[in-house]
Amino acid sequence: MFATASEVDMAMAAAERAVVAAEAAQPRGQAAQALEQARRQWQAAQAARRKADKLRFAEAAAANADLAHARARLDAAREEVDSRAARNADLRRRLLVNPERRP
Repeated sequence: MFATASEVDMAMAAAERAVVAAEAAQPRGQAAQALEQARRQWQAAQAARRKADKLRFAEAAAANADLAHARARLDAAREEVDSRAARNADLRRRLLVNPERRP
């Protein structure tokens, strides 16, 4: 596979944007591991001499950064659901303890 300079530049820029976006999501757990892998691949892309290697590493970095970002968003959504479920359970308990307050 022969990569053009513009393809490599676009892939490198996309990988960098993806890593920055994933970092902003403050990933933890598996998401943080995927982000770390993306960072290593991004560094490998920067260090690579051949355009084909740069392209391959940049595309892998972007994919892993996107995965990290998606996992971080999923984790945040799960935390929100758990928080709301706990709040609802607390409200239900209060209603059961004080039934006269019901409309």
